[in-house]
This record gives sequence, structure tokens and C-alpha cells, in this order.
Amino acid sequence: MNASRLRIAFVVHDYNRHGGHSRYVVELARRYRQEHDVHVFTNTIDDPETEKITFHHVPAWRPNALASILSFIIPGTFAVRGPFDVVHAQGLCGLRHNLATAHFCQAAWYAALDAQQQPLTWKQHTTRRLVTGLEQRALCQTETQRVIAVSNLVRTNLANYYGRESGVDVIYHGTDTDRFQPGNREKFRTAIRASLGIHDDRFLALYVGDLKKGAVAAVRAIAQAPGTTLLIVSGSDPSVVQRVGTELGVMDRIIIHPHTKQIEAFFAAADAFVFPTVYDPFGLVITEAMASGLAVVTSAAAGAAELITSGQDGFVTEQAWDAEAIAQHLMVLRDDVSLRERVGIAACQRVQALTWDRTAAETLSVYQAMLAS
Repeated sequence: MNASRLRIAFVVHDYNRHGGHSRYVVELARRYRQEHDVHVFTNTIDDPETEKITFHHVPAWRPNALASILSFIIPGTFAVRGPFDVVHAQGLCGLRHNLATAHFCQAAWYAALDAQQQPLTWKQHTTRRLVTGLEQRALCQTETQRVIAVSNLVRTNLANYYGRESGVDVIYHGTDTDRFQPGNREKFRTAIRASLGIHDDRFLALYVGDLKKGAVAAVRAIAQAPGTTLLIVSGSDPSVVQRVGTELGVMDRIIIHPHTKQIEAFFAAADAFVFPTVYDPFGLVITEAMASGLAVVTSAAAGAAELITSGQDGFVTEQAWDAEAIAQHLMVLRDDVSLRERVGIAACQRVQALTWDRTAAETLSVYQAMLAS
């Protein structure tokens, strides 16, 4: 990072290593703070390494996700004051920025739900009406000179739904290959499986993340893949999974575990990773699973699926809800240990170059190009 010293302001709801947007800012801020003046405008801070970073508190009312988004926008806009070279917002965090990263596309998400004929809750209807237009403005206003899309999927979404075609750069998220690695199996596999009551010879498929994205499809696939246990690690309400699992008579092969900060240990305990999402702009859990040496079964609706050559370093289904296709991939992996190992090794090799150092360097290049234009 040999560029002249920049004053960089990040705007993000939370600063921690647990969530996607938050983790992204932490990784960039840590790498820029030695050579640049880094400021972070945020509501909460949960990270031990804050040296050489200046924090600014942004007040917000946060009883739920919708309130968090809407109540952050105005203070997140007016709090950013000063002679910054780059004001780097994370999606819809305010309206005073010259660059934004599109971690999501609300319009594409609701289009995906419509395509699945999924009924929306009143909160979702409200979010669709209020947030989608604001997100479009944040990403498309004249002041937003450049947008970073976290995948080609998102770049296409921005063009199709918001009309944003110019000034968009695709930069993939990095992966912590020190934290997520095949060597974790020796450290964690036996202990985690014992704590869950899973025998070492039992084929275990892992799902991690928001259950709305595709957990039901994973449950339906498990119902068609005998001899397979599904471990779900999520902070979401598990009632829909429990209902579908009970209807299909497979709850005896489903284990639900709450969100954990030690997710690398659960990757180490699994034999495959299943993530049949209806829409995920990137899907950091996919590349973390690949870095852990797991064969991944995901859908084309995940941005990170762009990194997978199906049949070589993972498996990609065209439809997120094709339980039969998902089950077939899982059964092949269940029965062919050598294939499972080959795909896992190839997956790990595929993501080795996708480091956070690379993400930071490519992002800095976007800053420089924007300032030079």
C-alpha cells in the first residue's frame, strides 16, 4: 500500500468480525490504518484491535432489523463531517458518501422471494416499500461516484433493478485461510462431534446462516438422502425447520445449534457444506467452508458460486429449491470418500488467493482511480 496518505471514513452499522458487512470493514480498516488516517462511523464496536483507528458513535434505535436500518440513515448521513478523501458506506448506511459497497440488493432479494411464491410478512412488505428505494438512491445518486459489488451477481442486480451500470467494480470478499483450514479437523472434529452425539463415521452435512436463505431446501434434501445428518448452525428462529422436519419425519437426523463465534470448529466437524440459497450476494460461509476443505453444495443464486466449477471444487444446482438434485450430490459425497476428499482439496486450493490482503489492495485501487478521475 504505497499510495499517498488518505483520510478514509467507513460508515457501517456495527464494527465486529461476526457479521458480513462488519467483518468487511474490520478487515479493511486494520490493513489501512498503518498508512492512512482511518475513521469508522458506527453504532457498536466489538473488536480488540482498535489502535490507530478513530471511532465516531452513530446513534440508532435497534429493536429489529428494519428499525436499525431506518434509524441509522439520518445520523449516519450527518455524522460524517470533515475533509475525507473517501467516505466508504456499506450499502444503505447514509447518503453522504462518494463510494459504497453493495453487499446486498433488496430488489433482487424480493424478486427471488416472489419467484418462489413465498408470502411476505408485514415487516418484509414494509421493508420492501421503504428500504428498496432508499437503497437505490444510496447506490445510484450522483454523489456515489463508484460502487463496489461483492460479486458479478450483484453487479448484474444493480444494472437490472436499479439501472446502475457505470462505475461498478467487482471485488470478492477475502477469506481468513489461517482461521479456516483443513488442519482444524484434527483440533476440533472429535470434540465437536462428541458434544453433538454424532459418531465419527456418520456423514454430516452442515448448514450455516440465516434459515430464510435455504434451510428448508436443505431439510427436504436430507429427507431424500438417507444415512445423512444435517447440522444447522444459526441465530434464526428454527420453528420453520422444525415444522418441515417433523412433517417429513427427519427431525431425528437434524441437529439445530445456536450461532457461535467458533464456527471454524463446526466446519471441521462436517463432511460437506450445504447452502441452497434463494439469494445471497456473496455467501462468505461458502468460501470459509471451501477454505476448511469441505465439498460445498450450493445454488447458482449465491455470488460465491461464481468461484465454483461444479463437479471439480464443489457442486452448484441451478435451482435453490431442487431438493432432489441437492440430495443426489450429498449422497455421492456420502458414498465416495475419495471424491469427497478430492473436491475438498480442490475447493481449499481455489480460495487460497482470495485473501483479505487482496480485497484490501483491490479496494484501495478503486479509491485511487476514483480520486484520480
